[in-house]
Amino acid sequence: MKKKILLGYNYILHYRIPLFNLLSKKYDLTVLHSGDSMLKPNDKYKEIIFKVKKLGPFFIQKGILSEVNKEKYDYIILFFDLRWINTIISIYLRNKKAKLILWGAWMTNSAIANRARIFLSKKADASLFYTQQARTDFINSGIDSENTFVANNTFDVGERIKAFEYEIKDQILFVGKLDERKENEILVKGYANIINKIPSHIQLTIIGDGFEMEKLKRLVKKENIENKVIFVGSIVDPKILRTYYKKAIVSVSFGQAGLSVLQSLGYGVPFLTKENAISGGEITNIKHRINGILCSDNVLSLEEALIELCNNKEFANNLGRNAYDYYSKYCTIENMNQGFLDAIENTNFAKVDDIN
Repeated sequence: MKKKILLGYNYILHYRIPLFNLLSKKYDLTVLHSGDSMLKPNDKYKEIIFKVKKLGPFFIQKGILSEVNKEKYDYIILFFDLRWINTIISIYLRNKKAKLILWGAWMTNSAIANRARIFLSKKADASLFYTQQARTDFINSGIDSENTFVANNTFDVGERIKAFEYEIKDQILFVGKLDERKENEILVKGYANIINKIPSHIQLTIIGDGFEMEKLKRLVKKENIENKVIFVGSIVDPKILRTYYKKAIVSVSFGQAGLSVLQSLGYGVPFLTKENAISGGEITNIKHRINGILCSDNVLSLEEALIELCNNKEFANNLGRNAYDYYSKYCTIENMNQGFLDAIENTNFAKVDDIN
């Protein structure tokens, strides 16, 4: 008989579904969340949807307290976000016969919040982290290393391509939501400054939508580079998206390094961001001048990196090849799933990059 697992989550996004289905091959998995149902006939996991109420910076997820107290679950996995109040209360009010795993915490700039994370982590049977760095931070803060595991956060790109093997390379690529945290204004200005220093066929391609779209278009017009910058809009079809990645020299998000890092590495395209970019830990997958570039927090450093990548095809392709290999070893959805299995079964089979 399969072990019964309740996974308390916030909002299901499409990129989590492959993970839930993999877990469901081994376990009887129920995902409790407050988003829209995305269940399709072939999906193996079950779901419970409860409404959520926002109260300032906090979220009250109704129903979770009664569900975690039921005796039908062998394991309870809670997405560890201090803002979700009822999830935190569940640590105390859950059925104590079920093993508790806290998933997804990392240290922030708030000392008070970090102390709370450490205190609550000690109440769990195991802690599961996105990265080895987050795991190390918690161990150094007093969490027993024997109770810590890593499920390297990733984005399942599906059918993969080796973009570094394609001959035509004519795009600097941005993929993601167009908001100010990405600092795309700096990318546009930097690209405008180097147009005469890189091959003339290389254009800037921006894939995504968001409230900054019109602002960026005005900037492009002001810089007089309308014939060199393409706004594609949002693309959800992986087949179409792959056609852009295969021609990309580099994928850039100057201000934020999120799951787009994993998508880029998965297709064999190096990722460029600044070394202090906003990140939930995904930035740790970027190894400077090995599978991507970590530049300084200024436009000149960005320009220098882009000039080198655009003018040195061999260098860019080597980074892309290393990006593909790194994803293959550490960042597949199967390896992330193994991290969950390790936390549940107390094993140690997931491949973890412990090189800082």
